[in-house]
Amino acid sequence: MSVTGRLAGKIALITGGAGNIGSELTKRFLAEGATVIISGRNGAKLTALAEQMRSEAGVPAKRIDLEVMDGSNPADVRAGIEAIVARHGKIDILVNNAGSAGAQRRLADIPLTDAELGPGAEETLTTSVANLLGMPWHLMRIAAPHIPPGGAIINVSTIFSYAEYYGRIPYVTPKAALNALSQIAARELGARGIRVNTIFPGPIESERIHTVFQRMDQLKGRAEGDTAQQFLATMRLWRTNDQGNLERRFPTVGDVADAAVFLASDEAAALAGETIAVTHGMELPLRSETSLLARTDLRTIDASGRTTLICAGDQIEEVMALAGMLRTCGSEVIIGFRSATALAQFEQAVSESRHLAGATFTPPIALPLDPRDPTTIDAIFDWAGENTGGIHAAIILPASSREPANQVIEVDDAHVMQFLADEIVGTIVIASRLARYWQSQRLTPGARARSPQVIFLSNGANAAGNVYGRIQSAAIEQLIRVWRHEAELDYARVTANGERVLPAVWTNQIVRFDNRSPEGLEFACAWTAQLLHSQRRISEITLNIPANVSATTGARSASVGWAESLIGLHLGKVALITGGSAGIGGQIGRLLALSGARVMLAARDRHKLEQMQAMIRAELAEVGYTDVEDRVHIAPGCDVSSEEQLVDLVERTLATFGTVDYLINNAGIAGVEEMVIDMPVEGWRNTLYANLISNYSLMRKLAPLMKKQGSGYILNVSSYFGGEKEAAIPYPNRADYAVSKAGQRAMAEVFARFLGPEVQINAIAPGPVEGDRLRGTGERPGLFARRARLILENKRLNELHAALITTARTDARPMRELVELLLPNDVVALEQNPATPQALRELAKRIRSEGDPAASSSSALLNRSIAAKLLARLINGGYELPADMFAHLPLPPDPFFTRAQIDREARKVRDGIMGMLYLQRMPTEFDVAMATVYYLADRNVSGETFHPSGGLRYERTPTGGELFGMPAPERLAELVGTTVYLIGEHLTEHLNLLARAYLERYGARQVVMIVETEAGAETMRRLLHDHVEAGRLMTIVASDQIEAAIDRAIAHYGRPGPVVCTPFRPLPTAPLVGRKDSDWSTVLSEAEFADLCEHQLTHHFRVARKIALCDGASLALVTPETTATSSTEQFALANFVKTTLHAFTATVGVESERTAQRILINQVDLTRRARAEEPRDPHERQQELERFIEAVLLVTAPLPPESDTRYAGRIHRGRAITV
Repeated sequence: MSVTGRLAGKIALITGGAGNIGSELTKRFLAEGATVIISGRNGAKLTALAEQMRSEAGVPAKRIDLEVMDGSNPADVRAGIEAIVARHGKIDILVNNAGSAGAQRRLADIPLTDAELGPGAEETLTTSVANLLGMPWHLMRIAAPHIPPGGAIINVSTIFSYAEYYGRIPYVTPKAALNALSQIAARELGARGIRVNTIFPGPIESERIHTVFQRMDQLKGRAEGDTAQQFLATMRLWRTNDQGNLERRFPTVGDVADAAVFLASDEAAALAGETIAVTHGMELPLRSETSLLARTDLRTIDASGRTTLICAGDQIEEVMALAGMLRTCGSEVIIGFRSATALAQFEQAVSESRHLAGATFTPPIALPLDPRDPTTIDAIFDWAGENTGGIHAAIILPASSREPANQVIEVDDAHVMQFLADEIVGTIVIASRLARYWQSQRLTPGARARSPQVIFLSNGANAAGNVYGRIQSAAIEQLIRVWRHEAELDYARVTANGERVLPAVWTNQIVRFDNRSPEGLEFACAWTAQLLHSQRRISEITLNIPANVSATTGARSASVGWAESLIGLHLGKVALITGGSAGIGGQIGRLLALSGARVMLAARDRHKLEQMQAMIRAELAEVGYTDVEDRVHIAPGCDVSSEEQLVDLVERTLATFGTVDYLINNAGIAGVEEMVIDMPVEGWRNTLYANLISNYSLMRKLAPLMKKQGSGYILNVSSYFGGEKEAAIPYPNRADYAVSKAGQRAMAEVFARFLGPEVQINAIAPGPVEGDRLRGTGERPGLFARRARLILENKRLNELHAALITTARTDARPMRELVELLLPNDVVALEQNPATPQALRELAKRIRSEGDPAASSSSALLNRSIAAKLLARLINGGYELPADMFAHLPLPPDPFFTRAQIDREARKVRDGIMGMLYLQRMPTEFDVAMATVYYLADRNVSGETFHPSGGLRYERTPTGGELFGMPAPERLAELVGTTVYLIGEHLTEHLNLLARAYLERYGARQVVMIVETEAGAETMRRLLHDHVEAGRLMTIVASDQIEAAIDRAIAHYGRPGPVVCTPFRPLPTAPLVGRKDSDWSTVLSEAEFADLCEHQLTHHFRVARKIALCDGASLALVTPETTATSSTEQFALANFVKTTLHAFTATVGVESERTAQRILINQVDLTRRARAEEPRDPHERQQELERFIEAVLLVTAPLPPESDTRYAGRIHRGRAITV
């Protein structure tokens, strides 16, 4: 007898065939002509059903078969399928109906071990996942090769996989994963002609469903029938009952069987990847998702006092990005790694970061976290409770950053089993432990708390489409749905009973599968931080990162973060920034551009400028600016020491932008990096021009425009080593740099009154800054390494020079003969030479005993650099030596100083700086730039200096002070018989009185007057004619050769005692600013300002570098005089000079302590800070002149050697005395 029906001739395998739905499916499939194999674990139940079918339905024995197997065990499934195929040859239809109910417990109470089983929880979470997800997966994988084209697979899921189903996470979460698995399998098996579809039964009318719902009511603390009514209320369809009345009721198993027969039959031949919900039309959304379409705003995120737990698998990059973002928002971060290898890799990465960042780096805490051992999770909670105040938010990442395979059908058993254990079970275990932890927390009276927040963050996109990630994501969405539901109901119930507990947890998942752009991770991290630590809640569960973040958000940057607070701060402004290719200048340009300003970056290096321009433009595009090419321009090849190029720079900027609102004078050079006595004059001038005169030149060119347009800002990037108000900072080996930086600061202080009210002028004065210049680049060693080498070379140079000078004081041999002892350049030979004087012999012995054998400096006295400096010092100090004396010096092999010696000295320098930083860390270039950009936004500050220096406070800061007292009589007695050098021409009255005081009151033997011009000499001879006639006053005309004039004085009149250096020329009288409507043609020009620096600053430098090498000398540097009749501009310029020069005086004073001569070097200021303090009448004028003489005597009277202790020496050097 032939078999007829919709499934005639088909071989159908129905798992769980003896169950409620399974038995009905078996009946219907048999009735439709199929041969049915029913499978399950209970052989007796299967046999009973088969016998029933045969007896009641008259089904032939050959059309109903059974196979006992455990579907959760792939080995059992493989054996069972092989047996079925052996008997039947194929499988046309596979119905994955088998499963289990799962534990009926809240998330926090899900049983993880057999010991936790009990009423309502007959199986562990692992068993539930194996039964509900593992079983259909194994069946599909293993049966697929035996299903011919045209075959069908039907997976029986549940509508509860999309519902808020209290207490049923172990059941609905694996079912939700099965839904995604079915869709992926439909795609893979569709290529083989096999259809995969899914049925979603609703609540099926049965005694069992009412029992389950009753259990749910008990768990929720609701009245009996509440759960049933909740689901009935969602049904669209009303059906007639036995009395013919319409009512809402549950579907029947027959309804499910009808759907299954249809999907198994050829009537559904065109259906694949489809779902049929047998629910009476329950209105439940199948997905709860949206896309994140906007950038985050992290400006308002303050996670201070909150701790975030990152539950990671093996992801290092994601963890570093998340931790960085969270810590930026102020959150403490604890990281739990499921992978021991990843934990070790992370600790290694953190160790390297600590090494790079220095001692101030605080690494996040990383601990083991193993869901297979939940006590490791609890241990993290305990640690957090003891150390950070507990866990307030959590991020849960997948167990693995890599997917086990590219397909779900062609995959081996081990990968599937591991995925189920790690990604499904493991994720639920972490969530369960978090839920338990937060539910256990109790609030103290008066305490406020925010709801705990959780973000599940997926892996990034992969080439295979993240098939396993999508299965996990589907499971997580349902986990979140029920967790939210449980948390809300539990919170309402507990608080109604008067308990003070944490608010209900809120959670989302962020999915990155569609995004492959580099900014995707940063975008995800930023959103994670915002959702965890703000009041923002997104009701949709799944939040997708868009495929193209840039196009979607209108900006290329995933998250602006700190830059958010900058945007618009300087909108519409135009900034000209010199030295803008790197370092502080580059960062200021970058941040101003992010703040909305248009910037012109000027520097010498075209390549670096182009790199900086490209970087800033890219960043502007990332944050959403348009026309970025028009916002950042560059002026390459700009050397600020060239006036011609400064003119071109201003013209180019105005041609590009039409105006300039901000002038940032940042360009500069490090300077010569030598002691004053070794510093060439041209090197000094070059530093002043590049660092100081260029600032005035640009200010002079742009101030008229700024005044005219009614606003403007000039900012000089100075240095902490340029000093502070009323105090100078000695900066040994960097006098030219210190003076130029002090001048930048002084310029802001004195020019503010003239540029206002329209134009602000200020300075910033950072100390050492972490960056390329400090660390060094391939082109040049870092600052500390350069200083270390210089210190080592200068130590040797100073030792040799001191030994020669000490010897020359008592040894009758000429200096040339002493220097010739050094020509073999051999330490041992010098020590053993009988002609070697004691000072040189002791030095040779010390070098040999204390030197590093690996360095040639332990066997050789000099290298080429030290030899050149030593010879220059001696010649500059007045000794007649051949310029080629060291031409044939045997040169030592490299290294003269070893890397270890240099590194050791560099550490000393760095440690010395760090010890003076209140914050114990140096600011970065970015830190200084950020402070600067905000400083520029303050419209109420002018004439001030801001110090973003890390709290740097130098241990020795000579201050400017009032004159009080006279030198002790024993010091004045030392002036008797001395030769006094008075240098100057402009201050004739002062010089006249001073010469008479030395000669007539204090017994000086003679005064040598060095003037600039013959007219000046004639004036002084006329004023002092009596002493000229007595042969006690001599004049020398220096013209522009002051060094040669000093040499002549030494040659003719002997080495000096007191030396008083006053300016040759008066201050300029030109105005410093013009009216808004003027052409500024009468204003102090760039050339005139350069002359001011030459005659009021460089003049003193040139004298000091000579006199500092004169045994027995003392030096007073006198700044310009102003009187009651001086103009406001002259008063301002005089204060500019005295402030700037004090940086030099302080530095050269300290350096003097390191030389054999140890001369006293100080400064006498003839201008007071307040004009009201200047003399008003002849009597007061005479008082000031007397005070001037007393001040000069105070600083030039010799200090007996026994009194020149370390303590006293610091008091008597580097001071500035105001008269």
